[in-house]
Amino acid sequence: MNVLGQDAARAALEAHHRQSDGAGSVLILGPDGVGRFRLALEAAQRILGTDSASASRVETLQHVDLGVLDPSEGIDGVRAAAERLSRRPAEGTRQVLILRDLDRMSEAAHNALLKTLEEPPAGAALIAIAEAAHHLPETVVSRCRIVRAHALSSADTAIVLADLGLPAELVADAEGSPGRAVYLHENEVPEAAQLLVAMTQRPVSDPLGEVEGMLRRRSDEKAADQRRRLGETLRVAAVRLRAQLPESEPPLRSVVAALGSITANANPSVTFSDLALSFWRRTSA
Repeated sequence: MNVLGQDAARAALEAHHRQSDGAGSVLILGPDGVGRFRLALEAAQRILGTDSASASRVETLQHVDLGVLDPSEGIDGVRAAAERLSRRPAEGTRQVLILRDLDRMSEAAHNALLKTLEEPPAGAALIAIAEAAHHLPETVVSRCRIVRAHALSSADTAIVLADLGLPAELVADAEGSPGRAVYLHENEVPEAAQLLVAMTQRPVSDPLGEVEGMLRRRSDEKAADQRRRLGETLRVAAVRLRAQLPESEPPLRSVVAALGSITANANPSVTFSDLALSFWRRTSA
């Protein structure tokens, strides 16, 4: 397992392992999609065993002493994970719990975690993952050793995307996050973003019709998933417009404002319709 472009984070995790044999609580902070979870798995391999059999079982999440907690499991999942950590390890000297997207857990879940983070059971190692510390209660952050993962360079992003078989055109759109590039590609975000960019550059006869396809819910797409897809579409469009226009130009300002509205939970249909109409008024003047 090799996480490209995260040498500093890996060194910090290795230092923690040398100092504490992996015990205690670590919080990996950084953007989504830059390898945070794989860094956590690397740390779990050091704790649970680097021999090929143990390492393989960690990577496939099959190791008996490894648990992974997702925010969707709620407070019941937190309590079950804490109870699991209190048991003796089945194979070695440590139990490991990886807490995915700690910043997306509820306040009740955070409160339920406090004692476990502050005083992990003997033999327990907790590795939490979050985007930024300001999304978390200070009481949680203060109980963890902080390790920072960063957005990848364009060169490293290009290497990862090539390994994944993704087009090089996604490097700029990804903004240093290969995981985000995968999401963009799978959801056809670059194509939708390019349509928005094109609408700023030519007369638009049917602005609402042009954005209709973006707004249409896909089969089994939840409202939150649609909001993310549309938000990412605006974000990519903003990246592409910034490569062409000064920050003060109206088309870029309109897209950035629409992204802010989507992020603030505005109605996606109204936001995109207003954006398309603003393009139409500008190009038709």
